Amino acid sequence: MHIIDSHFHIYKNAQAGLMAQGGESLTGFNGTIEEALPILNRGLITKIIALAVIPIEPMRQAAMKKWPADLSSVQKQELSAELEAKMQTRLSSYNDWLCRAAKEDGRIEPAIMADATVDSDYMAAEIQSKIDDYQIKTLKIHPAVNNLTPEHEGYLRIFELAHQNNLVVISHGGISGDDLEGKYCSPEKFRKALDTFPNLKLVVAHLAYPHINDLLELASQYKNLYTDISFILKNSPISDKEFGDIIKNFGPDRVLFGSDFPWSDPEKDAQRLLQFNLDKSALEMVARENAINLFQLT
Repeated sequence: MHIIDSHFHIYKNAQAGLMAQGGESLTGFNGTIEEALPILNRGLITKIIALAVIPIEPMRQAAMKKWPADLSSVQKQELSAELEAKMQTRLSSYNDWLCRAAKEDGRIEPAIMADATVDSDYMAAEIQSKIDDYQIKTLKIHPAVNNLTPEHEGYLRIFELAHQNNLVVISHGGISGDDLEGKYCSPEKFRKALDTFPNLKLVVAHLAYPHINDLLELASQYKNLYTDISFILKNSPISDKEFGDIIKNFGPDRVLFGSDFPWSDPEKDAQRLLQFNLDKSALEMVARENAINLFQLT
C-alpha cells in the first residue's frame, strides 16, 4: 500500500532541525530533506505534506531580552521596527525555501507557516505571494508555540484568508512543549473559527491529544473538521484497537495519516497504521485517499 504522510516537518539544515527538537535528535533524525528523500525513495510513503513551523514569538522575546535596560522610547521603537522586519524576513525565507524544495521534488507538498503575531497586512501579502508563485494549497499554524489560542484575532484573520482562497489550515492540536495540559489548542478553542467560517477546511492535528473525546464531540458538530494521528502513534499509550475505534468514531473520511517527522519515524508509524482494526476502505481513506481529496493532490 502507498501512503501519504500528511504531517511531516523538514528543516533547512541539521542544526535547525535539532533546535526544533530541543537540541538533540529524539528518534535518530535531524529533520533534513536529505533524510526525507530516502524515505520517499523506499516507496511505502510516496508523498509528504511538509509543514513549516517557525517560533516567531519566542524568537522575538529572546531578542528583546538582549536589549539594554536604559533604552529611550525612540530607541525602543527603532529596535522594534528592525526586529519585526527581521521576523518577517525569517518567515518569508523559510516559506520560500520550503516551496522551492517542493517544486524541485513533486513528492513534497508545502504547507507554509502563517503567524498571528506578525503584521496582518504582511501576512496576507505573504500568503498571496505563495499562492501566485507556487500555487500553495495549505497553511500551517501553531498557536501554542506563541502562547496563544486560535481565537486570537491574528489567527482569525488567517482563517479568513484561507476561507477566501479555499486553502486548508493545519493547526497544532493538544499538548505542546511546556503546555502539558494542551490549554492553548484544546478542541473548544477552534469553535469560534468553525462557526465564523463554515466552509473552512481545518485540520486539528494529533487528535488534539489528550483531549480526544472533546475533539470527537466537536467533529460530530462540524463536518469540515479533520484531524491526523501524527506524533501520538509513537508518543502516546493508545493501543492499535483504540486507534481504530477512534478513527471509526471520528469518521474515517476525515482522519489523515501523519508521522510528525522528525519527532517520529514515518515508516514505523506507517507500518503500525496497517495493524489497526480498519476495513480496507477505511484504511485506504486514512492512508492516502483523504489526503488526495483534501489537499487536491494529483
